[in-house]
Amino acid sequence: MRFNARFRGLLAASLLTAALMGLMISLFSLPVFFLWPVLLGILAAATVCMMDGTRLSWLPAAAWMAVCLLTVLVLLDTVTNGLAQLLDDVLKAWQQLHARNYTSFLAQEDGSVGLTVVLCMLGVLCGLWSSRYVRHPSGLRFWPLAVILAAAAVLFAPMVPVWWLLLAALTGLLLYAVHFGGGKQYSPAALRTWGRLAAVLLVCVTVLGGWNQDAARPAVVDTAANWAAEQVDTLRYGSNAGLPEGDMTKVGPRQISGDTMLEVTMTQPTSYYLRGFVGETYANSRWSTLDSKTLSEDADTFYWLHQDGFYAQSQLTTAAQAGVPDALRYDNTVTVQNIGASGKYLYAPYELLADSDVLDAAQIGDRTLLASGLRGQRTYSFHASDNIIIQYQRLAAALLEETEQTNAFLNTEAAYNRFVYDHYTDIPDDVRGFLEEKLGGYQKDEGQVHFDYQRAKQNILFYLTTYITYEENVLPITGGDFALTFLDGTQSGYDVHYATAAALMFRYYGIPARYVEGYLVTKDDAAHMKSGQTLDVGGNRAHAWVEYYQDGLGWLPFEATPTYFSAMEKAEQYQNISGLVGQAPLDYTADNLDDAELENPAAEALREFWLKHRLTILLTLAVLLAAGMVGLLIGWLIFERRRTKKRKEGFFGADAAASIDAIFRYMMDVLRARGMAAKNCPPADYVSYMDEDLREEYLAAAKLWQEARFRGKPMQELQRRRVLRLKDEIWERTWHSASLKERLRLKYVEFL
Repeated sequence: MRFNARFRGLLAASLLTAALMGLMISLFSLPVFFLWPVLLGILAAATVCMMDGTRLSWLPAAAWMAVCLLTVLVLLDTVTNGLAQLLDDVLKAWQQLHARNYTSFLAQEDGSVGLTVVLCMLGVLCGLWSSRYVRHPSGLRFWPLAVILAAAAVLFAPMVPVWWLLLAALTGLLLYAVHFGGGKQYSPAALRTWGRLAAVLLVCVTVLGGWNQDAARPAVVDTAANWAAEQVDTLRYGSNAGLPEGDMTKVGPRQISGDTMLEVTMTQPTSYYLRGFVGETYANSRWSTLDSKTLSEDADTFYWLHQDGFYAQSQLTTAAQAGVPDALRYDNTVTVQNIGASGKYLYAPYELLADSDVLDAAQIGDRTLLASGLRGQRTYSFHASDNIIIQYQRLAAALLEETEQTNAFLNTEAAYNRFVYDHYTDIPDDVRGFLEEKLGGYQKDEGQVHFDYQRAKQNILFYLTTYITYEENVLPITGGDFALTFLDGTQSGYDVHYATAAALMFRYYGIPARYVEGYLVTKDDAAHMKSGQTLDVGGNRAHAWVEYYQDGLGWLPFEATPTYFSAMEKAEQYQNISGLVGQAPLDYTADNLDDAELENPAAEALREFWLKHRLTILLTLAVLLAAGMVGLLIGWLIFERRRTKKRKEGFFGADAAASIDAIFRYMMDVLRARGMAAKNCPPADYVSYMDEDLREEYLAAAKLWQEARFRGKPMQELQRRRVLRLKDEIWERTWHSASLKERLRLKYVEFL
C-alpha cells in the first residue's frame, strides 16, 4: 500500500479538520449547517498540502489569513454579532455541564448569518492548523489526538452524534499511518496494529457513544464514571468521617471517628445543624444532587432570585427578617476550621444570613454550599442568626400577616416554590407502592397540594419507632434497593437509614424533602460554650437527617432517628404516639410473621461470627491473594527464563539463517531499549543513531537479515559470526553510554 505523500497528508488534514469542526458544532448544538465551515477548512488544508515543498509554500496560508482579515474588516458588525452568538451558545452548553450563571453577550436575536461567517473562518483556521499538524517533523505520535477527540465526545454523549466519534477514529488511524508509514510498504505487523486500534476505537464508540443520538449510556459507563469521580473527590477533599455522601451501597456497620472534624467558633453560641451533602434525587440506592443539565433549565429563575437577595440556603433568616425582624439576633459570626471533614463542602446552618461571603450568586441551584479551590476551603466565616428552627411555628404565623416585607418575600418565594415541587417530590415506583401498602392512602386538606405537615410527621415517627429497630452493627444492603430492604427486610439501621426512609415518606405525602449529611452543634455543646470559644466537633457529631420544605418558610430539619430525639432543641414534641393519625392500625405485627422470619439462629450466628472475626478473615484473604500473586510472578519468571534460554540457544543453532534472524531482532530490541528508535521502524531508521564506524557494518547486517528472513536465502557460518560480533559491539557501546533508566531497560531485554 503506497500513498503519495501529499495526497496522504491532504486526506489526514481533511479528516482532522472535519472531526474538529464537527465535534465543536455538535458539542455546542450550534444552529447552523456545518457543511460550509468544514468544506472551507478542507479547501484551505488542500491548498497548503498541494503546495508543500515548493518555494511558495507560504502563499496559500497567507492568502487564507488575508481573506479572514478582510472579512472581519468588511463585515465587522456581522462578525461581532456572530462571535457573540457563538459565545452565548458555548456558555449555554457549559451551563448544562456546570450549573453556573454567566452574563450573556447579548447577541442579536437572529445571529445565524454572523455565526455562519464566524464558523467558516474557524473552519479555515482549523484547516490551516491541521495541514501544519500532519506535516510537522517533530515525530509526535499523532493518533492519540483522535482518542482525545473521541473521549471528549463520549463525555457529552448522547448529545454528540456517533458519526463524529467514528470520524475521530478514522482520523486517528490515518494520522497513525502518516507518521509510521513514511511512504514505505506497510508490514503485516503494522497492519495488525492499525486493525487492533480500529477495533478498539470502534468498540468504544459503539458501547460508549451508542448508535442513537438520543440513547442513554449503559449503566456500566455511569458506574465507572461515578467511581472515578469518587476517587478524584477523595484525593482532593479527603474522607467524610464515615458519612456515605448519599451512596447507600457503602453503608455497613457504623464507624465513629474520635478525631476532630470541625473547629467551630461563635460570638453567640447556639445549637446548629451544619449542612454538608444534600441528596436531592433517589435512585438505585443512591442519593444524588440534581444534574447540571436539569439545573441549567432553571438558570434564569435562580439568577433573578439571587438578584433579589433570595438564597435557598439562607431562606429562613430572610423570612425571619421579613416577618419578625426584631425578635431574633442576627449578629452571630461563625468561623469554621475544617480539620478532618470533607473539604468539598462549606458546612453552614439553616440560620445562615444572605450577606454571608460563602453564598455564591453565580451558583445555580439550592444545594449544599460547595467549596472553591483544588483542595476546597479549610477556613471560612459567615453570619448567622439565633436558632430559628425552634421558633419556626411563630415565624410561619408572622408571614401570614400582610405587610410590605412579607408580601415581597412571599412573591419571591413563589418562584422558588415551583422549583421545589418540580424536583423534590419524586420517589421510585416500587418504594411508592410499598409505602401506599403500609401507610395507606391519605386525604389532603382543601386547597393543599400535600398532606398536613403535623399528621405526616406523626405518621412517619410512628412507623419508624414501631417497626424499625435502631442498630449500628448492620450488614451492607446488597442485591436490592436500600430503602425497601431497610423498611421491609432488615428493619434495623441507624441515622442514614432513618433519614433515607423519612425523606421518601415525606415525598409520599406530597411534601418536598431531601436527605442531608453534616455535623451537629448540640444544645449541650452550646450550653457549655462561651463567646469566642472554639468547639471541637468530633466524628461522633457526624449525622444524617431529613429536611422538608414548608411552604413560604423554607427547608426545616426533621429528626427521625430515635437516639437523636433529645440531642437538638425542637419546636414541637411528639409524645404518646399510639397510632397513625387518621389511619387504621397497620396489619403488620409479629403475629403475622413466620417463625423463620422471627428467629433464624444460623443466620444470626453467621452474622456474629463475621462481625467478630471480619478483620482476621480479611487479613487472611489478603495474605492468600498476595501469595497467589507472588506465585504467579515466580511462574512467569520461570517461563520467561526458559523462553530466553531457548532464544539465546537459537543464536548458535544449526540453521545459520534462523540464527541471524534471532540475533538481529535481539539487536533491534537493544537499540529500542536505548531509546534510539520506535517499534516497527524500518532498519534504515536506526543508521543515524549509530557511531560512524558501525554504520556500514550495521547496513550489511540488516541486508543479511532481510535476505534471511524475507527471501529465505541460506546463510553461512561466517555471516552468522559477523552479525554476532556486531551484536556484541552494539551491546557494549549502548551499555556504557546508557543512563540508569536505560540500563534497566537493557537488562530487561537481556532477561527476555
